[in-house]
Amino acid sequence: FFAFSASSTFFQMAPCVANTVDVAPVVDEPCTKKQKTDRAGDDLMGTSRIYEYTSAANPQLPPIPVLVHPPSLHESGPSAVIPFDVSESLGFKYKATSPNLLAAFIRINPNESVESQAVATSQAFYVIRGAGRSQFGFGDIEWAEGDMFVVPATSAASTHTATADSALYWVSDEPLMEFLGVSPNKNKFEPTVFRREQLLAEVERISHEPGVAHRNRMGVLLGNAATETTTKTLSHVLWSLLNTIPAGDNQRPHRHNSVALDLCVGRGGTAGDGKVYTLMGPELGEDGWVKNPIKMEWAPGGVFITPPGWWHSHHNETGEPAWVLPVQDAGLLTHQQILDIRFAPSQ
Repeated sequence: FFAFSASSTFFQMAPCVANTVDVAPVVDEPCTKKQKTDRAGDDLMGTSRIYEYTSAANPQLPPIPVLVHPPSLHESGPSAVIPFDVSESLGFKYKATSPNLLAAFIRINPNESVESQAVATSQAFYVIRGAGRSQFGFGDIEWAEGDMFVVPATSAASTHTATADSALYWVSDEPLMEFLGVSPNKNKFEPTVFRREQLLAEVERISHEPGVAHRNRMGVLLGNAATETTTKTLSHVLWSLLNTIPAGDNQRPHRHNSVALDLCVGRGGTAGDGKVYTLMGPELGEDGWVKNPIKMEWAPGGVFITPPGWWHSHHNETGEPAWVLPVQDAGLLTHQQILDIRFAPSQ
């Protein structure tokens, strides 16, 4: 499972320009001197900053890195939460996998328990392997391999207990709460469970629909009763898709403004054989495929980051279907009407 990282560059915002009635403008120096006026609040001017519009309207932030959270992290070792923390690359002082989301593996040895806790409006859990039970403030959820469940804000820690060697893929919007400096004060949806059998049956059903061979992706979006008439997403923030790439198939590129945290659920062949992979990059070539792409090979139970706005295509050169489960912040972006998903033209 190969990782490619974009370099991170940090930029300091331009200092302010002070401009008051009896004082000449001061350019490129911080506003540190208190001006002699009689207006209330002038003692608060020290934190003000003023920028020239055209040079500051699109500040350059650290790029979203292309990185991998390999399955080896949850395949052995003690029971633990293993965060996919790229905060150093993003320039954050709190754990994050993307600006709005934090992903992690939860490894649980047989007959052991692990606690998880997040200040978040939405938490999604996908069962990579194993079986067990999770205890939340609202009640318990029993789970097995291939199940997925999403829960709303909860102030108490959650306890996950396994009856077999288990691993969960856990994604929350805690970084978004950190950025806003808030904590949830209400639940936006009810706890919701998707069973493996239900998901596979729906994918099988749509695989026989007319025109399916020409679709950009072949999978099912996971929705919620609370978003049924609006964003049709996993929660008001989270979005997820169970997508299958049939044997020998190539799914043409698409792009969107949300960051994708992609879990390889399963594939044929052997991890590292170079036969199941994603090609990604910021541009399309004249042939409608990704230009000068980065190749991300799939390993079952591993996660990789697809940056926002990047075109990406999926490829399966084996004789068996491959499966991927991306989790994104696209619920929020869909609500804001800025998701801007685009599909490469079909040949």
